[in-house]
Amino acid sequence: MYNIFYDSNGEILWSTTANVSTEIINQQATGNRSHIVLDLTNNPNPTTHYVNSEGTALVQKSVFNVTFSSLTPSVDDVVTVTGAPTGTEVFLDDVSQGTMDDTTLTFTMQEPGSYIVRLEKQYYQTHQVTLEVKRYGE
Repeated sequence: MYNIFYDSNGEILWSTTANVSTEIINQQATGNRSHIVLDLTNNPNPTTHYVNSEGTALVQKSVFNVTFSSLTPSVDDVVTVTGAPTGTEVFLDDVSQGTMDDTTLTFTMQEPGSYIVRLEKQYYQTHQVTLEVKRYGE
């Protein structure tokens, strides 16, 4: 049996197989954390699961099904990302670049180097790739 504590979005904050006292449950509730006890085979993984809106079960997070036109573009190449759902937040080297209002993203690589592109959306597993931007002729 797992005691699972989660936030208002169903995101798992922590879990344990140890007994949890009423005092701990009440203390967590003051921090806006809800509690559920589930009979699970494996430790609930917050990367891949969340608690449903009824607070009765775990649900598997969706997986991004995106395509990058290139992971090794040259300087001034346009990289197109297709298949990301509307509302996906895009990060470049851990800095938010905004939220997509379409399913296609394009950007021009202006400097050589390694760049980490991360996509995040509620109830989706985080998706991350590294772009290796080359100088012309590399």
